[in-house]
Amino acid sequence: MYEGPEFRHLISFVAVAEECHFGKASQRLHITQPALSAQIKQLESWLGAHLFRRTPHGAELTEAGRNFLLYARRILHMRKHAMKASSRKLGESEWPLRLGYTPFTNHDLIREAILGYREIVPEGNINSTSDCTARLIDMLLDGRLDAAVVTPPLPIRGLLEHHICEDKLLLCIRSDDPLALAESVPKEAVTERLCTLFNRDFHPALYDQLIRRFKRAGMDIHPTEVYSAPAEMQFIVKTRGCFGLVRDRIPLEPGLSARPISGVDFRLGTVLVSHRDEQRPAITMLAYRMVERCIAREQPVTLKRPPGRVLEADISPLRKGQLIRCL
Repeated sequence: MYEGPEFRHLISFVAVAEECHFGKASQRLHITQPALSAQIKQLESWLGAHLFRRTPHGAELTEAGRNFLLYARRILHMRKHAMKASSRKLGESEWPLRLGYTPFTNHDLIREAILGYREIVPEGNINSTSDCTARLIDMLLDGRLDAAVVTPPLPIRGLLEHHICEDKLLLCIRSDDPLALAESVPKEAVTERLCTLFNRDFHPALYDQLIRRFKRAGMDIHPTEVYSAPAEMQFIVKTRGCFGLVRDRIPLEPGLSARPISGVDFRLGTVLVSHRDEQRPAITMLAYRMVERCIAREQPVTLKRPPGRVLEADISPLRKGQLIRCL
């Protein structure tokens, strides 16, 4: 029974996608065309979707094929880096990894990065630095950091961004506030009581972006107090009775609640950023580990996926650790 794709199936699929021709792909891979066609059929059977459509001049990708090509290339890329990272020829250039992160980052992701790096490079270590985004980018540019976990938008271009996750931006309010009982907080209350925001010097681009978003949504806010870490924001909210902003996955202290703003869906991303010319395999692999961590957190714990084929509309779960049994 065919249990799922192996690396050879992905290599064959990518070759056909790039050559747009089964005959040329078989020559490139040094296998017969019937053997190549059989591998593609196995892959399509597992996915439950056609990946190619025949044309008079060769083959072209279907929509499902175009979606799957992104993941196939990524997995083959990760395989290459995994083999390189496991090689004893790496030398000391692979460690320690100097990783920066902001206080607003979910610390579960940083723990996952530390654990993941120890698995990838057993003899290596992570030297971590917590600071504001502006200073982390400066440290990245002058060589004091190899990578950093930050929130976009970034103040400069030219850096390589590995997208990790996206969080909803909610209001942090006291649990004894009458509005804590409501499903969402009216915009008028937000305009009046959202009095604290992070220090603009820490991330000017994000600060200005948030102010513009609120204004476009009909809320002209003017924060009067600043903070440098989520714990400070929560302290201000508890003692002042005002509102603050919090990502939906950041833990709250007792006595605090998080509520959405009526009619508004603000989101903040998290990225692992590094130099574009940075070739250390561990950085790409750590980004993948953190993405997997975020996906796992989003899965309902009471639901189990029944065995069976994956439908064309269900391509995205291929990122969820279900692809290759030899990974």
